[in-house]
Amino acid sequence: MLVIKSRGFTLLELMIVVAVIAILAAIALPSYFNQVRKSRRSEVEAAIQAVALAEERVRGDCASYKSVSAAADWTATTTGCSSSVTLGGNPYTSSYYTLSIAGASATGYTISAAPVGSQANDKSFGTTCGTLSYALAAGTVTKSPVDCWAK
Repeated sequence: MLVIKSRGFTLLELMIVVAVIAILAAIALPSYFNQVRKSRRSEVEAAIQAVALAEERVRGDCASYKSVSAAADWTATTTGCSSSVTLGGNPYTSSYYTLSIAGASATGYTISAAPVGSQANDKSFGTTCGTLSYALAAGTVTKSPVDCWAK
């Protein structure tokens, strides 16, 4: 008598594989998304530092720092300067944060990076990061929230 042995997987074996993949995905995906948000935060921190350097270049030639609230302000010539000085454009062009500079005066300014979309869920050491701020006041730099800035 000829015995035909079927090859393949049983339904139970396939369900076990699906369950294992689902468990791995449930563990790995949140961690992956947190790392993506963290890398975006690092990227905008570098852009904030670039803006701070540009502000120092402006202040070296002008009577005060420059405020930026609209996209056109990044390349607008600063008034009251001995030469035509601009911030050189927004160094951060991604859609995950919106950069702005407020409170510019002769002694300081505040650079803010407001999160957009899923980046608003960014957390560091249990602290929701939200808007990152870099403030210069009378020679003292304050970064907030503190837990969200690279150490």
